[in-house]
Amino acid sequence: MFANNTKFFDHIRRQTALDQQRFQCSHCSKRFATERLLRDHMRNHVNHYKCPLCDMTCPLPSSLRNHIRFRHSEERPFKCDYCDYSCKNLIDLRKHLDTHSKEPAYRCEFESCSFSARSLCSIKLHYRKVHEGDSEPRYKCHVCDKCFTRGNNLTVHLRKKHQFKCGEQDQRAGPQRDCLLRDGQHGL
Repeated sequence: MFANNTKFFDHIRRQTALDQQRFQCSHCSKRFATERLLRDHMRNHVNHYKCPLCDMTCPLPSSLRNHIRFRHSEERPFKCDYCDYSCKNLIDLRKHLDTHSKEPAYRCEFESCSFSARSLCSIKLHYRKVHEGDSEPRYKCHVCDKCFTRGNNLTVHLRKKHQFKCGEQDQRAGPQRDCLLRDGQHGL
């Protein structure tokens, strides 16, 4: 019985003939069928601290302690003073603490714009909509005249509402439109 499919396939690859094992260890000259199996083997020469809970090996005891804390432990020693949030490291706690701040973390850099937001995602969305004109519906459906702000939304609309399939050109849309008409319908 194998822990997962990768372990099973590794076992199968290890059964290959020696002349097909092209990857050779520079320390002990042992040969392997895949580069990944060689890399796993090389860790034995460099990393001497093996995790007791998985196959991970580390070069230092401190690395092993960190691995166990982040991968195998449910302990969350870093706690927020303002809510029930807790996490495994100080960096995550600092990011979380920003959610409790009233001050905006990001400001729009566009000249004479005073927009600010708590998240980078909000700033990017604002910039696209306000300063790049992304809120203007520029993509028009040639079947029903519905308009969209993003080309991808028009593509989804064509597939769902009009049963178009990508790959063949629609004659009504001109040379720039690359979609198939509904099955069996041509030149509507």
